[in-house]
Amino acid sequence: MGEKVLGIISALKDRYPDAICALHYQKDYELMIAVRLSAQCTDARVNIVTAELFKKYTTLEALASADIRELEEDIRTTGFYHNKARNIKACATELLERHAGVVPRDIESLTALSGVG
Repeated sequence: MGEKVLGIISALKDRYPDAICALHYQKDYELMIAVRLSAQCTDARVNIVTAELFKKYTTLEALASADIRELEEDIRTTGFYHNKARNIKACATELLERHAGVVPRDIESLTALSGVG
């Protein structure tokens, strides 16, 4: 990371020392999906949905091969579920095919993923 970025991170930690992420996740890609689901939705609702979603789809492979209509139903209550489901499925596939199942750390690769931006 550049010196400027490290300075920003340090300033944020000083300003908000007790900040925590309200979204529940265990894997990097789960956080990415939860953030995507949070668009036009509360974090509380996302946590309810992802609790079941990540039990049902325990791997990126499972998400990539999910039936799109079933995935839409799984996330329906987060709103905009058609687009969100399509992006989640595509993003899981992209992570597997282009990034060996790892969420990229550089902004260009990250924002090139479906539904991330």
